Amino acid sequence: MTAAEPIERAIMSRSTPPSTTGLIDAANGRPVRRHADTGVHYVRKAGWPHFWGRTLDALVVMVVAGVLMGAVNAANQDLALGRLSMAMFSSTGVYAAVMAAIWFVVVFAYGMVWGSVGSLGDAVCGMRSVRISNGKRSGAWLGGWRAFCWSFAPLYLVLSVAAIFNGSGGDSFDTSFTAIDLRSGLAQGQAPVPDPAAAAQSTEVTRQRLPNL
Repeated sequence: MTAAEPIERAIMSRSTPPSTTGLIDAANGRPVRRHADTGVHYVRKAGWPHFWGRTLDALVVMVVAGVLMGAVNAANQDLALGRLSMAMFSSTGVYAAVMAAIWFVVVFAYGMVWGSVGSLGDAVCGMRSVRISNGKRSGAWLGGWRAFCWSFAPLYLVLSVAAIFNGSGGDSFDTSFTAIDLRSGLAQGQAPVPDPAAAAQSTEVTRQRLPNL
């Protein structure tokens, strides 16, 4: 092994999804993949359940942020916030800034929960957002920043919808994370089985390489 090989492996594990293993899940028939750094097998969450789980997460954020914004607005109407109430009354910019701050604090806090113990969408849909390289969660701090950045990215919604149709369980436009299926047969202790399609393809490739007699 050369000195450059560990670096090349780390770069590949962060930038490209791992290839399939030639195995499929015994329960749902989805491809079994391997974490690049650890070699542990996993199954990605299917597109539709992943989409609805993240939709539920978005609804939770909107409801919590909406309730807090309503409470702050009510307190502002009663001048209960002191100087802040006066500033919000006198300046539309200050009012908007306060409401935006509430939104981003809720998003960041929810992202911290998601990155550490998992979100409500994860629990309901039986999935977990992990690094493709090693299968670990992002952690609270990075989870908060990921959620914070997504609030600026309407493109994420488009990519989430696209994931439905290509069967991807990718957990964002960041290819270093994916959503694994905690309800797969593999996660429940069932051994994966060989993929008949992969075996047939391998046989066909071998046949084509044989000399024509």
